[in-house]
Amino acid sequence: MEQIEASATQEPQEDARRGSFRYAWPVQATIELVDANDSSEPLFVTVGHISRDGSDFRSSRELEPGQKVLVTLETDQGQLQIPATVVHSTQSIVKFVIGVKFNLQDSGQADETNGQADDQ
Repeated sequence: MEQIEASATQEPQEDARRGSFRYAWPVQATIELVDANDSSEPLFVTVGHISRDGSDFRSSRELEPGQKVLVTLETDQGQLQIPATVVHSTQSIVKFVIGVKFNLQDSGQADETNGQADDQ
């Protein structure tokens, strides 16, 4: 999360619907399906928002809720790979809006505040 906060150019956005602050962070990311039955190509997307809990992006392909993915983000310090789970996939006018929840326990990158209750 420190890499994201260092790269973000704005203050975090508080949102009562979410348990943590979100950042508008339009960076390039690669989304790879984990344990996919097909040999699908990675998706190249631009992140919309990101928080310590997850992220959203627009995709030309629909992803199924519950699908495991690997998110690779480009940061000023290099690539950051985070396992995640798709929580929603909503059709918009041109593309799908995909939301993922990070599985930081799976990557060993758990935030020290993970497991502590938010005040919101």
